[in-house]
Amino acid sequence: MVDVRPFHGLRHAGLAPDKIGEVTSPPYDVFDPEMQRAYHERHPHNIIRLILGLIEPGETDDAGRIGRAAKCIETWKREGVLALDEAPALYPYLQKFTLPDGTALERRAFFTSVRLEKYGEGKIHPHEQTFPKTKTFLFNLYGSCGTHFGPIFSFYDDPADAASKTLAASMAGNPIADFEEDGVHHTLWRCDNPEAIVAVQEALSGRDAFIADGHHRYETSLNLKDAARKNGAVKGGEADYTLMCLANASDPGMAVLPTHRLLKKIGATVDDVLAKIAPGYEITEAPAPAVGEGSMVARKLKELAEGGRTAFCLYDGKGPLRYLVKKESGAAVGGVDEAVASLDVSRLHADIVDSAFAVSHDEADTAFTPDPEIALAAARKGECKVVILLNPTPVEAVVKIASAGGKMPHKSTYFFPKLRSGLVFHAFAPPATD
Repeated sequence: MVDVRPFHGLRHAGLAPDKIGEVTSPPYDVFDPEMQRAYHERHPHNIIRLILGLIEPGETDDAGRIGRAAKCIETWKREGVLALDEAPALYPYLQKFTLPDGTALERRAFFTSVRLEKYGEGKIHPHEQTFPKTKTFLFNLYGSCGTHFGPIFSFYDDPADAASKTLAASMAGNPIADFEEDGVHHTLWRCDNPEAIVAVQEALSGRDAFIADGHHRYETSLNLKDAARKNGAVKGGEADYTLMCLANASDPGMAVLPTHRLLKKIGATVDDVLAKIAPGYEITEAPAPAVGEGSMVARKLKELAEGGRTAFCLYDGKGPLRYLVKKESGAAVGGVDEAVASLDVSRLHADIVDSAFAVSHDEADTAFTPDPEIALAAARKGECKVVILLNPTPVEAVVKIASAGGKMPHKSTYFFPKLRSGLVFHAFAPPATD
């Protein structure tokens, strides 16, 4: 079973619920330099100083900003900026948001600590590949601060929705955070009722958890657990657990958006690529989209994919739109390798991005967005050479592949909206636990 345990949340203290947004931020991995500077200027206690501090002049690595983050933990705890909750708790979480197509949704989840287990040895399953450089940074940051800053967003399958129903009573009370940022309304509560906590644990008993977002954070937590054990940490201590936010896969607000590709460097012309893929794709043209027509293009792409077909939309900002529909069915057959290969995102890279366009695997050469309007605008403005729109990966495919131990290509899914960072932290070692 997934071992869910209440924890003493480390939180900003002394702020009204509607002011918590000023000290929180998006996840560390969505920041560009301009956003990073803006959040540093926004509030002296914004968590950007902990999760992604600025590299100062003369510094050539992350050591300086990691040291400053650890110092912030010590100072902010001493000054009462941050404080550990006296009693262990679960933290129910509600996000109200609107999809790019205008659909209004709500997603219920809850923050908890979850016992770490290696992939393949328990009930926690990944679905994406990770990169060593990011894990090295997070290992040094989390280890120096004794804090799991970013929650791992995971989902489980419970048609009866028992955990959410149990936490509903807590969500009827006064929230500890209640604010809107970037078009998403975030509300957080605290549940320390022992009976409710036991009921949630029983509801998760025997269920699998599938990592939706935060693979680097989870694998970093595993590495920190091993390091703590070598240094004498007791079994069952806080280092054996990490911060997770759990949602029910059947929740109406469990939205998965596509990750449209913005290709900044390409190794072939659009005409050459279209000629190369023509034997395997039906190619049709449509007028270049006007500003504001991104949702219309996305709807057309969805229609073309009916019946399990693989469909993409290519736009270079100069010529017409090109809709690309694979001539064979996209339905998965056979084992996990075949299931991965049949995903739209796998076919996109195998047939078009990696082969026909010869795009490198350098992260600087490709950008991603779930918003079709932003993608098309980037091509129109010349911010990239080509954009390729695709349909989202179904949650059912994530479950199937992850359950079988498979891994999807990087940026296969975009679970929307992102969790807000800084609502609550998990302290597992000094200086956070001092």
